[in-house]
Amino acid sequence: MKELQKTGITELDNLICGIPRGSRNLIYGPPGSGKTVFAMQFLWTGLQQGETVSFDVFDRPWTLMREYFQSFNWDISKFEQNKKFIPIQAFPHPKEYPKDPYVKYFSLADFNTMQEIDLELSKAGVTRFVAGDNFEHVFTTLNEEQWMLIEHWTINWCYYDRITNFDIMTEAKDKDPITNRLIDFTFSLAHNIFRFRTIEVNGKFRRELRIEKMEGVSHPLDWIPFEISSQGIKLLI
Repeated sequence: MKELQKTGITELDNLICGIPRGSRNLIYGPPGSGKTVFAMQFLWTGLQQGETVSFDVFDRPWTLMREYFQSFNWDISKFEQNKKFIPIQAFPHPKEYPKDPYVKYFSLADFNTMQEIDLELSKAGVTRFVAGDNFEHVFTTLNEEQWMLIEHWTINWCYYDRITNFDIMTEAKDKDPITNRLIDFTFSLAHNIFRFRTIEVNGKFRRELRIEKMEGVSHPLDWIPFEISSQGIKLLI
């Protein structure tokens, strides 16, 4: 039997029972569709269950993300202090500004350091890991060989060390051929894919998500409307 981890979205957990631990997951959709909130809620739920989690914020200032969590009354400060929430940043930090004392900084192009940090997270007992949503920039920074190396490492790291990984990918228009190939490659390796969108219905906009792919877990394929409240995501079913 697969070990499943709750997302913290009650209605979704009732549908799928949870996310298989050790799986590689993608959250894909346009800006503003709820992707980051979904990932944050997944991490917060893990913290409430006594798990250790980590978030790679890429090039977002960690203070900004800390405030984003707080906007949902998810106070992560004590978890950072207790090393139950481990933030990392895979892009160079602007030297003009002070570094956050809780953040591990490195360059994504430095594959050896990335491996070392990943293994540190494993030793720290991390069970949930999220990587932020600036993947268009990643694809233009790394060549195809580098990205494929990272993808193969990540999927094995997650599986063998039982870390459930979510990568947030912002849907972009007019992608170049290399970016399209890398996105297709990333999608082909993912165990589970959650696609997000915003649509107009009767003159009003709403957010929806769809479980496009999910290995080994019963799941619906239809688009499901949801709202973002002060407590996070709630499915409208």
